[in-house]
Amino acid sequence: MNRYLLKKTLNKSLLGFLAFVGLALLSSSCEKSNGEIGAGKFVEDRPELGEKLTYDVVSYTTNWDSITTKNPGAVALGNLNDPIFGKLNAAFTSRLLLSKLSPDFGDSTICDSVKVRLAYQNTYGVRGDSIHLQVLPVIEAMTDTINYYSNNMPVIGLSIMDTTLMIDPTVPVYDGIDTSVGYLTFDLDRAFFQENIFDPSIAGEDFLIDNESFVEAVPGLHFRDAGTGTSALSFFNLTASGSLIQLFYHTGSQDTVPKLFTMTFGQNFGDPGLSFNTYENDFTSADFAIDIQDTLNGEVLTYVQGAGGARTVLEFPGLDTLIGKGYSINRAEIITHVLQGTASPYTLPNTLLILQDQDSAQALIKDYTSPINPAGGAINRADLREFRYRFNVTRMVHDFVNEKEEILPVILTPASSNSSAARVVLGGGLHPTIPVEFNVYYTKSE
Repeated sequence: MNRYLLKKTLNKSLLGFLAFVGLALLSSSCEKSNGEIGAGKFVEDRPELGEKLTYDVVSYTTNWDSITTKNPGAVALGNLNDPIFGKLNAAFTSRLLLSKLSPDFGDSTICDSVKVRLAYQNTYGVRGDSIHLQVLPVIEAMTDTINYYSNNMPVIGLSIMDTTLMIDPTVPVYDGIDTSVGYLTFDLDRAFFQENIFDPSIAGEDFLIDNESFVEAVPGLHFRDAGTGTSALSFFNLTASGSLIQLFYHTGSQDTVPKLFTMTFGQNFGDPGLSFNTYENDFTSADFAIDIQDTLNGEVLTYVQGAGGARTVLEFPGLDTLIGKGYSINRAEIITHVLQGTASPYTLPNTLLILQDQDSAQALIKDYTSPINPAGGAINRADLREFRYRFNVTRMVHDFVNEKEEILPVILTPASSNSSAARVVLGGGLHPTIPVEFNVYYTKSE
């Protein structure tokens, strides 16, 4: 064999191997970036987040002005005496709808009784207490085209029911006809329905022709707890098939067989249903003074509550040092820790949201729109009894330092605040062992 050809083949193989090794070394020693937000550097295909900066956070508690509660996921009822957050009064208002249009009951129809069933969705707090329930007619029509807020109070008439009821969805309830579990059951004044349903039907009134006309003439009912308070709130699902009002009646003195007409709260698609929650918070007996929070230095503890209650404000006084530097923000995160011993039986919010003031409205930060690195905020267990909420705020911080060039405060609030009273106590920026953590990882742009 020709030694030159053999040597040539070996030389080519050696050169190829050396070229491959050189290319590998070159690629492993180079840094590469995939953009300014959440980019970072890669060394040997491992992400490096770059320089880490940890900032102090000024955090304090404030209250809501009001929240939108129109057509909530659940309507709320009760006066909650919370040992940490003070008092919360919850009431709801709802339209009533005809299950059959233009009902013809016949002449001399008499309403015998009225039974109400409200399907529990859940309770918040300690079950078993009794509430002083009042039901009052709404005398001014509600409007579909406007929003309803937690501080809205409808125009109401005189009570058509005033009684004491136990709040516990696990207790069987007998309404005189059936035994049911998972419902709050009670009677209403039959005279109200005689006057607004049966007599108009006998007279041939036009407003019974459809539900749009009916809710203008009979706007709805307002439900409230007139008692001094209990240890739980109740939430009801008005769209459940079991949530209804049953009108029992007979026609004429010779009619001995009771008949049934049903009214609903708007379970069917296309129904003009409308409901809203009304919340009133009293922080007089709360563990915190809502009106004298230290907004300059922050607080040791902060408080977050649904149902139009409390919320936590976070400010980032040192972050402005990154403005104008042109840094790539690779990751930014906020971690808030739950104060042990402040939850049970008042369960924690499953998720906290971060809102930011934008002009005249408050909106979710941009990180919620990211399909790759969403904002997060779900409760997670850090240890046996330690819970925390972690948020990815990379896009928010990038906008603050590279686009807006202005550092804005943000707000922590529970998800589904309009139909949940879940609350949590958090370590504030000044807490000695569980302070709010705010970490920013960045690299200098080339």
